[in-house]
Amino acid sequence: MNWAELSDRELVEECLRSMGTEAWREFLRRFQPLIARVVSRTLRSWTRPAASLVDDLVQSSLQKIFDNDLRAMRIFRWQHENSFRGFLKVVASNVTLDHIRKNRWTHQEQDLEEVGPEALKTETFTKSVETEALVHKLTSCLQKLLSGEADFNRDLAMFLLYYRYGLTAKQISGLYSLTVKAVENTLLRLIRIAKARCI
Repeated sequence: MNWAELSDRELVEECLRSMGTEAWREFLRRFQPLIARVVSRTLRSWTRPAASLVDDLVQSSLQKIFDNDLRAMRIFRWQHENSFRGFLKVVASNVTLDHIRKNRWTHQEQDLEEVGPEALKTETFTKSVETEALVHKLTSCLQKLLSGEADFNRDLAMFLLYYRYGLTAKQISGLYSLTVKAVENTLLRLIRIAKARCI
């Protein structure tokens, strides 16, 4: 079998079905560089990362995916061919941001034109308990309202990366290969829905 010719979905299904060495070797060849890029980009927002730290966080991201007998992979819902790559990006960015928070790295503010509209600007990386509770409430509400949309998982992940973890629109655009404007428009749309129907 030519593993490189399999689609992402076919490869993931083969990994789950057979647990064969060759399938998992192709999995790592295909997806480990993607995870490493996300980890590196996220770390560079706060510091100049050492290669050893990037490697550690890549392994932590893979471990999160493989935990509990590959539960995250087994319950993953495919919406389109690239949705698994989006899922991996979210896992890698969350693992990296958790590491940053635990180590209390300071978030460096970007210029306003890089961040986007003033209404969307995150003032500080550390959120108050009240803000965290509001973000949780809005996230739950948006999940109920928008769960049928094609890009729902991606859009909700961007919402959390911005409002919970303090990434800028520019940083998020790098994770998803989108323009900064596209990220800003998505965040504006979600917050308008939240204000109109959740608050």
